[in-house]
Amino acid sequence: MSRDAAFAFIVYLVFTLALTWPLARGLAHDVPSDFGDPLFTMWVMAWDATHLGPGWWSANIFHPHPLALAYSEHFLPQALQALPLYLATANPILGYNVVFLSTFVLSGLGMFLFTRDLTGRWEGAMVAGLAYAFAPYRVASLPHLHVLSSAWLPFVLLGFRRYLATGRMSPLIGAVVAWVAQNLSSGYYIFFFGPAVVAYIAWELTVRHLWSNTRTVATIAAAGAAVAVMTVPFMLPYLALRNRDFSPRAAREVDRFAADVYSYLTAAPNLRVWGERLRAWPKPESALFPGLTIVALAVVACIRAWRDARFAGWFTTMAIAMTLVLSTLVLGWSIRLPLLKITSLGRAALAAAALLTIALVGSRAIRAATRRWFQQPAAMLSLIAASAVVLSLGTRITAKGRVVLESAPYALLYRFVPGFDALRVPSRFAMLVAFCLAGLVAIGVAAIGDDRRRRLVALVAGALIAIEFVPAPFPINGNSTVYARADLAPLPDTVESGAGAPPVYRFIASLPPNTVILELPLGEPAFDIRYMFYSTRHWKPLVNGYSGGEPPDYELLDTSLQDITTRPDRAWQALLDSRATHVVVHEALFVRDEGPSLTAWITARGGREVARFGGDAVVELPR
Repeated sequence: MSRDAAFAFIVYLVFTLALTWPLARGLAHDVPSDFGDPLFTMWVMAWDATHLGPGWWSANIFHPHPLALAYSEHFLPQALQALPLYLATANPILGYNVVFLSTFVLSGLGMFLFTRDLTGRWEGAMVAGLAYAFAPYRVASLPHLHVLSSAWLPFVLLGFRRYLATGRMSPLIGAVVAWVAQNLSSGYYIFFFGPAVVAYIAWELTVRHLWSNTRTVATIAAAGAAVAVMTVPFMLPYLALRNRDFSPRAAREVDRFAADVYSYLTAAPNLRVWGERLRAWPKPESALFPGLTIVALAVVACIRAWRDARFAGWFTTMAIAMTLVLSTLVLGWSIRLPLLKITSLGRAALAAAALLTIALVGSRAIRAATRRWFQQPAAMLSLIAASAVVLSLGTRITAKGRVVLESAPYALLYRFVPGFDALRVPSRFAMLVAFCLAGLVAIGVAAIGDDRRRRLVALVAGALIAIEFVPAPFPINGNSTVYARADLAPLPDTVESGAGAPPVYRFIASLPPNTVILELPLGEPAFDIRYMFYSTRHWKPLVNGYSGGEPPDYELLDTSLQDITTRPDRAWQALLDSRATHVVVHEALFVRDEGPSLTAWITARGGREVARFGGDAVVELPR
């Protein structure tokens, strides 16, 4: 590692520890964000660390259904990162936290290395690393480790760039490894980042005039094929589930988790600077505000690239006018002037495309300027960023909930590209937007010609980016007690690993290997996630489960077990049909005396209480 890279690594590490404080003080026991998805991810990573090999995909939840790991992300790269720690400590919290923090450090380092090579300036690259590692969108994504795990993308592009510049194979091999790691870190990024990587490679081949170099193109194609060969086997279990139990995501569900135009003016509520000020249109997974400092520097880069292309004044005026018109319509407004009325975004976009085409066809000077513009990295990054913004809006573009374009480009991907109809959250394209903006930040800072001014701007911009990121405070151990069911008591506000885990799980670990556990209450996600987390103490098959989907009969089992008083026979048959051998009744997690009554009901039907640990009763079901 070069001296600059080592310095950058230390800077990003210090920023990470400071901006996520006090997490570093409790790495072995504190959980960043909340006890929801992070605990689920810890369970996955622990499963990966202990069950690689035959049967890996059939994780211990949702017994007896196979391929339970494929109901969500498999987190294999993250688990491999944490593997030494987990094998040494058997502490899933510690391993998770180290990987969680590494996503910030590695994102910063990767972006620094990529943009330093892109611009030749370390000052702008340092700021770009901060912009990518600490983009405000990452605060909105704190519970989702797979979304945060976007660090490999800059390493992918850097590897391809260095190969095309030098012809050496080692950067290309590094690019392939990083691309596979990125693909396996999140299924979303296979579909969201993959086309961006291809577009970037095509841009590099174009500006370097290498399309006619058969050897280079063939080598790049072979590298892409190698990535596909190493990625596809991990997609096959998801395809198998699709053919068994899982239906495509409904378009209305996709649009529920797509961005609204005003999502880019909506910040995560716990951001200290912007959280209470930018709440233009809150909706699920759509706090996408990219940061004022980041956007300002990105705009500087775009303006500089446009000026360097030397477009004619009339064309610049036309481009600005079209941008203003389209922006007005996208924001949900219309243009009504005495001689001009524009209300349709679709028709305006087609008219703008037609005007641009006419200008390109009719003017040699505009074509030359367009070539000069396209050859600049800022053009490539801004085109990818614009595409990612549009695709993040889902199958329909909405402005504060009102539809402004009925059929958006994402609708084509959803309908015609295999895999896109399985993705629920188009707004996660915002991470690709953050990547491109960070690259533009480096170009914007590098555009400042004077060394002293450039370093001053870099210092101020880095400080402002950090300030805009700061959560108030950094969330740790969030324990929501808002449940769908009214008969449940609040879960404990701590989780423990190792010897601190509830003693009932040590007892379960001592039961025979053919034991199958069902824990009550069942079906409430917060509770099922706790059972999964604590199953890392015993790894017995578990009827309970929580994931990105569930078997079709799990909801029926949940409903039946809540219906004991009115339909006891159906509830008992559902319990027997679950194939559980033992039921753990967490009596203290029910309100009033419903917990003890449930234990008594099971024993009255032939169950045998074999252990009790405070309010946790273990009942063996009749064979």
